[in-house]
This record gives sequence, C-alpha cells and structure tokens, in this order.
Amino acid sequence: MSHWVNNFGIDEILENEGFVYQITNCLTGMKYIGKKFIYSKTTKKIPGKTRRKHIKKESDWRTYTSSSKDVKNDIKQYGKENFIFEILSLHKTRTETNYEESRLLFLNDVLNAKYDNGLYIFYNKNILLRYYRSDK
Repeated sequence: MSHWVNNFGIDEILENEGFVYQITNCLTGMKYIGKKFIYSKTTKKIPGKTRRKHIKKESDWRTYTSSSKDVKNDIKQYGKENFIFEILSLHKTRTETNYEESRLLFLNDVLNAKYDNGLYIFYNKNILLRYYRSDK
C-alpha cells in the first residue's frame, strides 16, 4: 500500500474522512506535519434538473507526498526513498482532521523548534495561514 507507514489497515483508512501525517527527511532530520483528506467532494450539474448531484470520490492520498514546496523540492533533490511518510492518526470528520493537525502543529512548536545548530526542525512555516514563522 503506497509509501505510507502506519498501523492501520486499508479498510480502516477508507472508513475515515482524513488523516494527520508526518514526513521525515532521513538525511537532514527535518519534519513536516500536515493533513490529507481521503475523499474529495464535488457537485455535478445534472441536465434538466435544478438540484446538483453530490459526488464523493477517493483523493490522491495513496500517492500524495505534500503540499509544501520545500518538502517537494527536497523529495526531488534527495529522492523519495530518503523520506518516511507516516500516518499519525485517522479522523471521521474533516473538522476532527483539521483540529488534530492544528493541535499537533502548536504542540510541537513547529514555527520555533530548532536543533542545537540553529536550523529549524520542521519544514512548516505557518499554521492555518494565520501564524507565521518569524525569521529573526
């Protein structure tokens, strides 16, 4: 099953709406915490009808690597085999998924956490596009 490392079976994953994950660069030690929804939802106009049809289909979660440009660039530079893609938790709703991602981002202090050499531990540069890393 894809590149995701986890303790969940495929059926258990598909019973949920989303998951929170962590990507670790094995060469640099940098990490990224994010979320991914397992299903995408769209509406489709039906000819001759005023109501739209709601369509739920599986997203690209099986091959998904990250929304972070920095993570994507490092995957391209170092190779996917040098990263660990780990599902941390599964969630029944989008709200629960969003909440858990935010909780872990704040809990791990992703905007400020640094190694002893001064380099950031996390790729994450913002939380909810509202709180940003201050590079002072």
